[in-house]
Amino acid sequence: MKVKSGITVMKFGGTSVQDSTAINNVIEIVKANTAKKVVVVSAIAKATTILENIANFAANKNSDEAEKLLDELINRHHEIINDLVKDQALRQSAAEKIIGCHRQIAELIKGLAIINELSLRILDAFRVFGELMSSSVIYHVMKNEGINAELINSQDIIKTNNDFSRAYPNFELSQKNADKIIKPILNEGKTVLAQGFMGSTEEGIPTTMGRESSDFSAAIYGYLTDADEIQIWTDVDGVLTCDPNIIPQALKLNEISFKEMEELSNFGAKVLHKNSVKPALKKDIPIKILNSKNTKSSGSLINSGLKYPEQIKSITYKKNILVLRIKPKESLSQFIFWEMMLNILSRHKPQIDILISSNNALIIVIAENAYTKIHYDELKSEFEEISECEIIKDKVLVTLVGSKLSSINNFEQSIFLCNPKTKVESIIYGFNPHSFSLLVNLNEFEEVIKNLHKEFFELRSSGSELFEEICHKPKKLIA
Repeated sequence: MKVKSGITVMKFGGTSVQDSTAINNVIEIVKANTAKKVVVVSAIAKATTILENIANFAANKNSDEAEKLLDELINRHHEIINDLVKDQALRQSAAEKIIGCHRQIAELIKGLAIINELSLRILDAFRVFGELMSSSVIYHVMKNEGINAELINSQDIIKTNNDFSRAYPNFELSQKNADKIIKPILNEGKTVLAQGFMGSTEEGIPTTMGRESSDFSAAIYGYLTDADEIQIWTDVDGVLTCDPNIIPQALKLNEISFKEMEELSNFGAKVLHKNSVKPALKKDIPIKILNSKNTKSSGSLINSGLKYPEQIKSITYKKNILVLRIKPKESLSQFIFWEMMLNILSRHKPQIDILISSNNALIIVIAENAYTKIHYDELKSEFEEISECEIIKDKVLVTLVGSKLSSINNFEQSIFLCNPKTKVESIIYGFNPHSFSLLVNLNEFEEVIKNLHKEFFELRSSGSELFEEICHKPKKLIA
């Protein structure tokens, strides 16, 4: 049996720290938790996108527009300081930190305008300032409110590879840093405040781990500190049975297993970053999804248990899907073709969701990624040198997630009976028994999801303790 550490990791996303009111609410939530705490915060809402826009303007030699955006972002942080930090010395200290960040970003703008080339490494150098500024502001608010906190820099703790914009941590090096820096702070009874989303290479070069990866950061900190629980505080009540923008009557799940949540995140659910499950699963640390704007909600628990087998838990989807249909040229042997194909994919680094092969053909399902834009014409041209290649766009990958799906009575039959008019491109069972995916046309996917939700939840979930009705409509896409 795992020995309790008494440590809780609490992560607050961008909308949870978007302004003075939201941050004041975060302070109250942190105060109410009496455990040893590691608090992980995101940049204030939209700050990362603004910093990316600043970098793009600078790279295009439009420094005036870049500096205008920067001034607006800096002023938002000063407004929060003026609203919440009443102690004069603390207010001055907080303002100086933001002024320092302002100067550093301004220098980056000047440098980028000269070299006129925006690499992923430089983009990460801009992005990390969102978390650096928000955490500095929140630290001073915490001190103002009497919280015994210590601010650390995640670049000193989380060491990653140099795959900029989607870096992955080196857990061994990060553990050494956490043992040296974090554990003594916790042992002193202080609250540790850290930034999500970011880390650094062994050489200290700033990296980020992908959009919405503050969840992943929280899971990493949970792993490094052997936490008892990881809390993800966001702006929704928990994991839902579907995107409430498509299904307003979507239900909240009270519980879901690690494996199911991992599939749900992999196939498009936004409530938890797709890498977050792995560190928690390794040390069997439960994750709880909670609503910072509705603290009365019980949230959703993610753990290693599976109390509701042979049941659909949620329906999710991914848009901007490309399908590559590839048939090798007869002149190439099977193994030479595979080697050449893998070399092409490794150069372009697309996000491959599914790869299906037969004796003489391949289907590759690719999700377009904002950080790793593929030059599709170039990709098609390279594949045409070794195969017949067709790229099909405007597809949506709709996925049902649950447990022991193949054991559910009339499962596949029910899917197609409730969607009699829909042409399905491909049908894919997951490697594990937790997912079943359909490739459908963009103009049909919402109707498909509505039909599936009615079939598997509205007609079948009545009376189940697994599901709970929610009283309001969340604004964020979560599944």
